[in-house]
Amino acid sequence: MHSLVTDLNAEERAFDLLQWVPYSLPSEYDEEKAMCGKYSAMQRQRSDAALDAWDLKNPYESSEELTSFRELRRLGVYTDDDYFSPSLASDAFYRKTLKQHATTSASVNSPSSARGNVDPVRKGTGLDAPNAKQGFRPRRSRRCSRS
Repeated sequence: MHSLVTDLNAEERAFDLLQWVPYSLPSEYDEEKAMCGKYSAMQRQRSDAALDAWDLKNPYESSEELTSFRELRRLGVYTDDDYFSPSLASDAFYRKTLKQHATTSASVNSPSSARGNVDPVRKGTGLDAPNAKQGFRPRRSRRCSRS
């Protein structure tokens, strides 16, 4: 016997699932094999192989909008506090914003043009707000001159 404690209920469930496999198991439920974790290992292997086959047939591809949003986040236009908006994506907002960002960042010498690219969801919430004040920054205490 193995020193590994096995959940026999999980082994029974795995054995039952394996009964539905076309080749089925050659023997009846064996408690000793269950205590060794054989049935759950076989079921995990079968399940992983099925998932791998499905992934090969159905590769994951992000939409152009989600890809653009992730690129804008990577570039620092958005932070982790900004969430992808499907309603904005439906209007190709993120692709347009990325294109505009690429255009404005290409002209490095005009810092005023970068301010023109404002996210409509966050518009007026930062220093571009009508009554925005500069952030408070405490002054350092003055040093006493030692004579």
